[in-house]
Amino acid sequence: MADLPALPERIEQRAHLEALLASATNYEDKLPRDPLRKALNLGRVADLLASVGDPQHAPRTVHIAGSKGKGSVARMVASGLRAAGRGPVGLYTSPHLEDLAERIAIDGQPAGGAALARAGQQILPHVRATRGSDDAPTFFELFTAVAWLVFQQAGCSDVVLETGLGGRLDATNVCAPAVTILTLIELEHTRLLGDTLAAIAAEKAGILKAGVPVIAVAPPPEVRAVFDEQAALVGTSIRYVDDDVPAGLRLPGAHHRSNARAAFEALQLLGVDEATAWRGIGNTKLPGVLEVLAEQPRVVIDGAHTKCSAEATRHAVNERWPDGPVVLLTALLEEKDVAGVVGALAADVTHVVITRVDSPRCVAPNELATAIASVVDAPITVEPDRATALTKARALAGPGGTVLVAGSIYLAGEVRTQVRGSATS
Repeated sequence: MADLPALPERIEQRAHLEALLASATNYEDKLPRDPLRKALNLGRVADLLASVGDPQHAPRTVHIAGSKGKGSVARMVASGLRAAGRGPVGLYTSPHLEDLAERIAIDGQPAGGAALARAGQQILPHVRATRGSDDAPTFFELFTAVAWLVFQQAGCSDVVLETGLGGRLDATNVCAPAVTILTLIELEHTRLLGDTLAAIAAEKAGILKAGVPVIAVAPPPEVRAVFDEQAALVGTSIRYVDDDVPAGLRLPGAHHRSNARAAFEALQLLGVDEATAWRGIGNTKLPGVLEVLAEQPRVVIDGAHTKCSAEATRHAVNERWPDGPVVLLTALLEEKDVAGVVGALAADVTHVVITRVDSPRCVAPNELATAIASVVDAPITVEPDRATALTKARALAGPGGTVLVAGSIYLAGEVRTQVRGSATS
């Protein structure tokens, strides 16, 4: 206990909350070395929420898990609910692009500092009581509780939740959902979630609840078998959806069609009429999803960080911007399929620029260059300084080209801040 940093006496402003969060174990900075069942514990977050009156039980909730697309689906569902006049609508996603407050949104706007501080003050007694023990909540568990308290303060009638890591043991899994959604499953975090699609699917399907309807993006047979088994075990049913969407629906790429369909089916279950649901989905803002930040050259950021999502992103870039050279600016975190992700992103690009992000989990640029040299045909430039790396990538692309920034959500966010900052300076 003596070695632990001091906690704020009170949480009166956002900076105090950030100090409180910084005192907790943060698996986003360093993934757990212990098996998942030891590192994550739903009992901790359940006790924390019980200490503040179980705010997670009141709103109508949509709970979403998957390897890719869950954040987009969450935003589509929230947008559809807002289009239907529901509200306030709470949205909890992770990680964030630029600012921690983005993770907690009320009717599309990030939570304000005062609301965050009030929630932090409510959880402070529990943090003090459990400090230094095995019952001390992690960063994500604390912030999940903050989210529920902010939603309660705002009087949210509907809340849409995206899981963080996995599903079965994720801190969001203490909710009582009205609808559950499962998006595409890929090999990810294999050391923690399992090294097969079936094992990972089992972790994701751990969010299924008795009697709660499930919408799932149509998966391969080995994943579907796991989903069906878990649904039968808990006592629910799954509706599998394809990529059928109305002609003319605005989406950042064809790979989001199945995500849009899943969101639509969930909105139908929540009583939103067809026209309103599609209108809300079509108006969804997806920051960091094939987002254009600048022109001449075009700078496009995308959070693709798995092999399949990287393939889909690269295909979407070719479809939308078929002319001119494409330069890839990339960085990856540990636990990723380095060759698979960068190999897919770098298909047919004219140059690859490797940099780093502000995370202890970032793969060192020289190591990343060595790891991908055999799967990338284009020339590779290593530039650890991110600002310099972006400048070099833009110069290589030229006025008529495209700089694709992908491989890490953290990289997308850091470049977003950099470009937007330079545009206003």
